[in-house]
Amino acid sequence: MKREPQLQTEEKTNVVNLAIYRAKKALERDGFEVVENPDGKITLVIRLAK
Repeated sequence: MKREPQLQTEEKTNVVNLAIYRAKKALERDGFEVVENPDGKITLVIRLAK
């Protein structure tokens, strides 16, 4: 039996890894700003006091 090739769609899912979500929230509470690049890499930026 031969299958038809499935086309890749450009849609992104809203699935969130709970461990990563909790880590981001903990870092934000500790004074870091979590910035995520479009390619999925995470950069941490320290928030400076105003």
